[in-house]
Parts: sequence; C-alpha cells; structure tokens
Amino acid sequence: MAAFRRKSGTYVLALGGGGARGLAHIGVLKILQREGVEIGSIAGTSMGSVIGAMFAYYHDAVEVEEVFRKFLSSSFFEKYARTFFLVSEDPSILREPDKFLAKLGKRFLYLKAASMHAVFSSNILEEAFQHLIPDIRFVDLKVPFACVATDLRTGAEVVIREGRVIPAMVASSSIPGFVEPAKVARRVLIDGSATSTVPVAAAKSLSSGKVIAVDVSMDLKREEPLDTAFEIAMRSGEITNRYLTETQLRDSDIVIHPEVGRTTWANFDKLDEMIRVGEIAGRRAIPSLQTRN
Repeated sequence: MAAFRRKSGTYVLALGGGGARGLAHIGVLKILQREGVEIGSIAGTSMGSVIGAMFAYYHDAVEVEEVFRKFLSSSFFEKYARTFFLVSEDPSILREPDKFLAKLGKRFLYLKAASMHAVFSSNILEEAFQHLIPDIRFVDLKVPFACVATDLRTGAEVVIREGRVIPAMVASSSIPGFVEPAKVARRVLIDGSATSTVPVAAAKSLSSGKVIAVDVSMDLKREEPLDTAFEIAMRSGEITNRYLTETQLRDSDIVIHPEVGRTTWANFDKLDEMIRVGEIAGRRAIPSLQTRN
C-alpha cells in the first residue's frame, strides 16, 4: 500500500484508556507511522496517556515497543506484577495451583482497598513511569501532547498540558481504589476514564485537525458468572463506560477499534497479542484515511 502524507498537524490522536488493552495503541501507531500518517498532536487517557507520552517523546513507535517490552521484563515490574494479576478477572493467566490462592488474594485486596485510599501509592506508579520516559516537561516533547484526568472533588475533566509529564501520566492513570488519587496543582485527580474514556474533546482542544480516536474498550459481552457484589459493581461500571465511550466517539472523524476481546486491564502478558490486533486495526483504517486525504 502506497504511503501518503498530510500537512503536519492535520491529524490528532485520541488514545483511550484500558490498562493492558492500551498496548494495542503501540500497534496502531506502528502502522500509522509506517504508512506516513503524520500525527500533529496527541491526547491520552490512562494507558492512552502512557503510550501517547512515550510516542510524543520518542516519536518512534518501534522504540516505544522496545522500551515497554524492556519494562515488562524488569525486576520492578516483576515485583508488582503478581498483585496486578490477582485483581485480573482472567483466570487463564494463572497456573491451576495458583487459582485458589488468587481468589483469596483478590478478597484480601478488596478488603484492603475498602479500608484504605488504595492498594498502591501514586509513588509506585511514578516510579514505574520513570522506566518508560525521562523526567521531562511537556515543552520538551517532540509532539504536542495532553493528559486527561478527572477532578475527584468536582467531577470535571482535567486536561493537563503543562509542567512535568510523569505526574500528569500518574494522575491520568490513577485507577480509583487501586492507585491513590494524585495531587496536582491543589487538585485531587483520578483516572481520566471516569470522564473521558477516549479523549476526543481534549484532542480537539489541541488542534483543529481531524481526530483519529483509538478505542481499546473490551467486548461488552460476558458469560462468566459474577460471584460478588464487587464484581457486579465493576460490571455496572463496564456498561456505563461503554455507553460513555460511544457518545464520545461520535465527535471523532475516524474510529480505530482494535479487537481486544475480553482482555482485562491487568493482563500485561498479552503484549504481543495486543500489538498484533492494534496493527490489524491500523491497517484496516488506512483506506479511510486515504479517502479523507
């Protein structure tokens, strides 16, 4: 397929949240970059803010993949990975002898989250992101970029475009109950997905160009039983987020939706699969981009 180009700044990316499913953003970016699609600016929510910040800094999707792959094999990630896996709803990532212990572990984590601000402190998330990009400021990025978070007190969407990048990534990725709220400029902030699952509005605020929205929401269909009140509440949140996402996507020009299935937000061992489905979705979108060229 022949490469094509638009003037710099024409396309604006809106990268949605989804934890490990957001690794599909890497695959999408690899295809867009390979096909010569110039990205003038990026807005990201949660994992979309992480991959978006990395691309805005490295400006190379292949390098983003290499850095993230190295992080997933680091001793730091290994130290905290088991806790991530325990809260995952996908039992396939655990060996059979571990499944009973995983159930007990999940109950313990739920109780811990109920009695404390969160399972993890924001300092751990900040340290994790220091493995991905240097401690830089927004003005140092090669591509204009914005992180989307949510003000816990007012419920407002907060678009962060100034100051240090890593604290903004932390705020955008602070999953309620799992990572403690972040304090930024006298605000108490949580994950941007609470108000903007795919940050189309924030993307529009960066540029007047056409918006490519990348939605990594999981398949809403579910056949597994819901055994606890916590799981039922989480399922309710999934349904609400799905309808919020569909509403926000209407304001985008092109939607790319990698087929991530029911991959859970904690399932980071699916890096290769997520990148692959991102690449497939990216290729499917190229004809639509050419039509709008």
